[in-house]
Amino acid sequence: SIRIFGNGGVFSFTGLYRNKLLGTYRAFVTDARRAVILQYSGHNVVISPATPENFVLELLHGHVS
Repeated sequence: SIRIFGNGGVFSFTGLYRNKLLGTYRAFVTDARRAVILQYSGHNVVISPATPENFVLELLHGHVS
């Protein structure tokens, strides 16, 4: 990914990024190994929850508001 605007430092990757697969997206990532892509109509967001599997399960079951 190419950073358009934001931080690409030691502790996190936050800001606006772009790559061929996702296009332009917002990132709030502290651990790239735990990255989860949230796809919305018109934009994507990449985050890194502590337990990606549990986060996705909660999203699928409607427990995250």
